[in-house]
Amino acid sequence: MIRLYTFPASLKGTPNPSQFCVKLEAALRLAGVPHELWYEMDPAKGPKGKLPFIEIEGKHIGDSTLILYHLKEKLGVDLDRGLSDLERAQSHVIERMVEERLYWAIVHSRWADNWEVVKAMFFTGLPFPLSLIVPRMARRDMLAALGSQGLGRHTSEEIYDLGARDLATLAMLLGDKPFFFGNEPHLADITVYSALINIIGPDIETPLKEAALSHPNLVLHTERMGELYAARRQRQKITLTLAA
Repeated sequence: MIRLYTFPASLKGTPNPSQFCVKLEAALRLAGVPHELWYEMDPAKGPKGKLPFIEIEGKHIGDSTLILYHLKEKLGVDLDRGLSDLERAQSHVIERMVEERLYWAIVHSRWADNWEVVKAMFFTGLPFPLSLIVPRMARRDMLAALGSQGLGRHTSEEIYDLGARDLATLAMLLGDKPFFFGNEPHLADITVYSALINIIGPDIETPLKEAALSHPNLVLHTERMGELYAARRQRQKITLTLAA
């Protein structure tokens, strides 16, 4: 049995505040891979110092993309089964755009803008003095990462414009299809869903959310994937366990 470690589901409107945690859990559900979900508050416990990570056959593996590579090699889990080589390449490009740039626009929308709203959502309930220390350290680290990545060096207006362009590109690629490559969901759909549900789901108003909502096909895709995500959980009877 695979043990999946993720952040707790602490943000109303999304299955998980981390799009990478959503992505990996959705991938396991849609692929029908039995697993247990363990909540973890300390990313440092993961092999790469981040969440999510999995435990399989006594081994810890980190990074959602590398985890899926491992599951494909060891278990034959291929979320792009049935796609042509060209479609697989297109799926890879979609994944990279969503995770290497759109993700950072989401980070900016939470940790630079709307900080007081996000702090109340993420950190309410921490005892003193952790209630003062933890949010401040978390924000410092996220803003430092945003600056190191490069997007954080732009103005807020420029960041949201770049994010809106990514969303418009996704809307164009999706068109009037139910999923990016036809009538069945693949990894690109899971990746896009994990980002979009974190943009439009939470009660946080941002220019990024406004841009996403301006594309009805992206909204419908998010709803469609959300229904699949919920349905697969019921059939798999996932065990939720709070990690010590």
